[in-house]
Amino acid sequence: MRKALLFLLLLAACAPKPAKPAEKPAAQAGEAPALAVRTLVAEEGVLEREGRAQARLEPARESRVAAGVSGRVVLAREAGSRVAQGEAVVVLDEKPFQDALEAARLALAQAQANLEKAERQSRETRPALEAQLASAQANLEGARRRYQEAQALYEAGAVARLDLLALEAQLRQAEAAYQNALEALNRLDRGEDLRLLRLQVEQARLQVNQAERNLKEARIRAPFAGEVVEVYVRPGEFAAAGQPAFRLGSLDLLAKAYLPPEEVEALGQARLLLRQNGKEAEARLLRKGDLPGQNRLVEVVLTPSAPLLPGAAELVYRIPLAQGVLLPAGAVRVQEGEAFVFVVEEGQARKRPVRILAQSGERVAVAGLRPKERVVYPVPESLSEGDRVEAL
Repeated sequence: MRKALLFLLLLAACAPKPAKPAEKPAAQAGEAPALAVRTLVAEEGVLEREGRAQARLEPARESRVAAGVSGRVVLAREAGSRVAQGEAVVVLDEKPFQDALEAARLALAQAQANLEKAERQSRETRPALEAQLASAQANLEGARRRYQEAQALYEAGAVARLDLLALEAQLRQAEAAYQNALEALNRLDRGEDLRLLRLQVEQARLQVNQAERNLKEARIRAPFAGEVVEVYVRPGEFAAAGQPAFRLGSLDLLAKAYLPPEEVEALGQARLLLRQNGKEAEARLLRKGDLPGQNRLVEVVLTPSAPLLPGAAELVYRIPLAQGVLLPAGAVRVQEGEAFVFVVEEGQARKRPVRILAQSGERVAVAGLRPKERVVYPVPESLSEGDRVEAL
């Protein structure tokens, strides 16, 4: 029994084994291998056209500040200094102006003293003038009465002509004395002398005010906060009244550029940037010219959003053209007037019709694609609809 069992085992071991099922081939016989392609992810955005122009940054406000008075310069700030409004930039020798102010004040004090003295004398003189007028009037009335009496006696032959002439002369003298006394009192009432003295006081006061202004003008100050751009005088030099002493620019800058009219029209929707020495600042369109100049360009003025330096800069403006899926222009093929791209779906290249919305340089905005789809780029010349592809 044991021998029979061993015999059966040997037969089973020597029997031929069944063949394994054949592995599935990687590709059917005659089928081309998958084409390796590169792809990019479709992203939606705004296609912009970029333009560039030279710009120049200048102070928004600039002033050539002149000396108000003439004098010798004793102090001058350096160009590049930043100053506050009202701060002295150039200082003239103040000694002559201080002396002139002191002399004007003394003249005013003298004029005021003369006026006060005249007013006091006027108050004290009135009683005497009134008494003098009353006396002159009494003398006049007496002389007139005596003359009239003598005239009647002369007609009666009781008085000599010589005596009558003497009395007439006395009458004329009395009349003159009365007129003088009356005029003196009237002049006191009119205050002509006091009026003249008051005018002298006012003139002296004006001279003091002028001297004070001159002393103040000896310090030539900044009319606004800014940076000293240029200084035209140096210590020891003579600065004449009306002569520019320094040039001041405000700290806030404006950028000026010149563009073709058709570009200017599109700036209202553009994103504006100013670049200078590696720095970049967004800018806002402040104003633009109405008509082109002799160079057929229109001036535009911009306000930078960040601090920059005076001088040359580059204006970069990006004008929006269209919103859609943004692709390299080479990813879009055109066949028989129809634009399309290749997308990868389940390992195959599929044509996807698209509509070109706008193109700027090597970029296009298209409609007809969904964001995040994988678009073949660069597109192999041999790629066709349905080709097997492998995205790298």
